[in-house]
Amino acid sequence: MSGYAQNAELELDSGADPEAVREKLKRISSEANRMALMVTQILDATRIEEGRMVLEYSPCEMDGLVCEVIETYFAVLNKNNNRLVLRIPIDLPPVQADSSRLKRVFVNLISNALKHTKNGTILLKAEDGDDGFVTVTVKDTGSGISEEDMPHIWERYYKGKHSETGTGLGLFICKFIVESHGGKIWAQSTMGEGTSFMFTLPKAGNI
Repeated sequence: MSGYAQNAELELDSGADPEAVREKLKRISSEANRMALMVTQILDATRIEEGRMVLEYSPCEMDGLVCEVIETYFAVLNKNNNRLVLRIPIDLPPVQADSSRLKRVFVNLISNALKHTKNGTILLKAEDGDDGFVTVTVKDTGSGISEEDMPHIWERYYKGKHSETGTGLGLFICKFIVESHGGKIWAQSTMGEGTSFMFTLPKAGNI
């Protein structure tokens, strides 16, 4: 980040092509958001470990929350030329949730999908169930999770045998938040084909 910032400053002073400077600024913004996400994960994990993560529930409209997350993070986190597909019904009932914590779940799952997918598709969909819950799916067409790694993906600081980036905290945090809402979270994956993460949240009034 420091290198890109210094180069951008030098190019501005020398009258370089504004597009080249703009590209460096985009990279700085992307790295800043990635680092902010990592710091947030560490802070969230600390709060969980110390029993200080308090959730405040209220009716939450899923479509608006997801759009806010996408607008904030997708463009800066997507470095692998992926396509995002949203399938959230207009008449989806609101869920009873802590909106700020629920955003962390979406950010962690989407960033995880983007990290392991190149030139593929990230599908985010939500479905109304008959059991008082809404089911959310984040599905990618990426590299997949090995059978060796799958039993450990929810463990704190576990990054997998084939992962070289990240804190290993994202899924640990997602599991805690979803289960604190009274929902459940699980995953399905096939190596070379992709991974699906599913979680449930109670409809408003059911928690």
